[in-house]
Amino acid sequence: MSMSLGKKISIFFVFLFLIPFFIFLSVEFSNFKNEALYPIFYQISEGIALIIAVYYFLKIEKKWRGWLGWFLVVLSLVFLFIADSIWNFYAIFRGEEAPFPGISDIFYVLFYVFAFVFLVYFIRLLKLEFDPSEKFFISIIFLVIFVLLLQGILISIFGSKEMDFWEKFLNIFYILGDFVLILLAFMLLMKLWGGKVAKNYIYFVLALSLTTIADVIFVYIFKNYGISNWADLFYLASFLLLACAIISESLLHISK
Repeated sequence: MSMSLGKKISIFFVFLFLIPFFIFLSVEFSNFKNEALYPIFYQISEGIALIIAVYYFLKIEKKWRGWLGWFLVVLSLVFLFIADSIWNFYAIFRGEEAPFPGISDIFYVLFYVFAFVFLVYFIRLLKLEFDPSEKFFISIIFLVIFVLLLQGILISIFGSKEMDFWEKFLNIFYILGDFVLILLAFMLLMKLWGGKVAKNYIYFVLALSLTTIADVIFVYIFKNYGISNWADLFYLASFLLLACAIISESLLHISK
């Protein structure tokens, strides 16, 4: 029995992650200290994933009402790629850490904006309604996670004397942005669970979760972030999962 196209693409995406991963390990834990090599392969992996995602997205029929929503995801992925390209430019060509805040943050913020609009668009398009028990469950999750974020991260950012206004603002924006996106994606997943389409949103939720982990790491170690960091691996995996979400959605329409 031949392997499905979806599985072949998934395996290929695993390799897109593993190649930069092993290069990162070789740079970090061996005498091979060409630090520019890892950002180069990081960008190559993201570039290939973006091209494949766009290629399959273009196969979706534009008459479908959900096309606009996934177009927003593609745009958000493009903005994320541009932001990472600017960030890695400093490592590859200048051998130094990218400035924070910097030009790349403009595109990171745009990623959050378009991802947010995508989720709200689909919640409205599908006319999702939640019964009282579901609303209670969502409210509890919201309160628990927000309190943990407030006590564990946000208060320390507010009280930091080493950050200027824009550093505080962006760190808070990214953490709260992750929180809002995960909550909205979870709400969609609750209603779509059990169907083939839910797989696409599982990729989306996993991608946002990894971005949250990376942002938390970044907040705590950004003072010595360097040219590359363990957080990069979470960002890379997040990017690849977002691309997989787009491709998975496209394959559903191609198979019809």
